[in-house]
Amino acid sequence: QRIKAVEQFRDGTVDFLLATDLASRGLDIKNVSYVINFELPQSHEIYTHRVGRTARAGRSGRAITLAAEADRKIVKKAIKAGQENGKVVSRTLDVSKVDEMTEKLNGMEDDIEAILEDEKEEKQLLQVEMQLRKGENMIKYEEEIASRPRRTWFETEKDKKKAKEAGSAELNGIQLEKKKVKLSGKMKKKLESRDDMKDDGVRVFKKTKTIRDEASKRGVKTGNLSKKKMKAAAMAGKSGKKPARKGAKGKKR
Repeated sequence: QRIKAVEQFRDGTVDFLLATDLASRGLDIKNVSYVINFELPQSHEIYTHRVGRTARAGRSGRAITLAAEADRKIVKKAIKAGQENGKVVSRTLDVSKVDEMTEKLNGMEDDIEAILEDEKEEKQLLQVEMQLRKGENMIKYEEEIASRPRRTWFETEKDKKKAKEAGSAELNGIQLEKKKVKLSGKMKKKLESRDDMKDDGVRVFKKTKTIRDEASKRGVKTGNLSKKKMKAAAMAGKSGKKPARKGAKGKKR
């Protein structure tokens, strides 16, 4: 639909082309006399591409821009660039004229919505017709479709990965082992402290200086003690009592 609209404008079938910024680049249509910016773009660069659709290849053309107070920054840049390359004329519109045009456009709102609804229904009908034709062809040519050979050329992502690795190995030979990274002193200390906090892959309690000192006085090794047992050993050291021991069946003796 977009291509059809551009071709109609290029051939002169229609007098104007209503477009977004998609038409601001890549279109080279002869004899474009005017470019009207209903709203200013977000940057002066996009504005330059928009107005560049007219006055091409030495021909003349005009760019008309509707701007408000919020567009002052881009308008200043456009005026500065325009004064260097051509003539810039500003005009202040009468508020009553603007209100009159706004009222006229608002009166066309129902007609525009009706046209958009018709286009939507037409698009849905085309999609339904396409699905019907597809189903009819599947039924009509069922035997032919079933007799077609299986696609042996199709590759899965896994096959592509294997082929890529095989090609890389053939071109570059056997890949060398990855170079070992030299760790800094700070990183080594960090890794060592992490290892100290682990025992057979299980995170254990980190001994405080008080618990280590009390346990050392009591002659208790704190290597594999849990947090609860180490606290008990430390408290027993402070009170002068020996920590209670459990028998084989878990009873105190």
